Amino acid sequence: MNLETCRKYLIFVSNECERHLSDGRITDEELIQLIIEFKRFQDNIFKSILPEEIKFRISQIKLDDTIQSVNRGTWYLMAAFITFGAWANFISMRKQSKRLKTLTDIKFETSSLAHFILLHY
Repeated sequence: MNLETCRKYLIFVSNECERHLSDGRITDEELIQLIIEFKRFQDNIFKSILPEEIKFRISQIKLDDTIQSVNRGTWYLMAAFITFGAWANFISMRKQSKRLKTLTDIKFETSSLAHFILLHY
C-alpha cells in the first residue's frame, strides 16, 4: 500500500462516518461492518512499507465498540421483559450516543490524518 492509497482510504472512512452520522442512527450491522473494514485496513497498513509515523498514528485510532459489545446478550432481553422495555430503551439510547461519539471521533481522526499525509508526504 502506498501513501496515496492510504490517504484515499482514510478519506473514504471519514466520508462513511459522515454518511452514518447524517442518518442520526447507527445500526449494529453498520457498526460491525465499519469495525471489520477498519481492522482489515490497519492490518494492511502494518504489512506495508509506509513510514513508521503513519503506522503509529493509524494504530492510535481505536474503535470503542467491539463486535462482542454490539451483539445483545440474554441479559438485555431479560431487562427489556422485566421493565416493560423502559430499561432496554435507556440502554439503547446510551449505546446510540456512544456510537455517535465513536463515529465522530473516527471521522475527525481519519480526516486529520489524511490532511497530515497530504501536507507532509
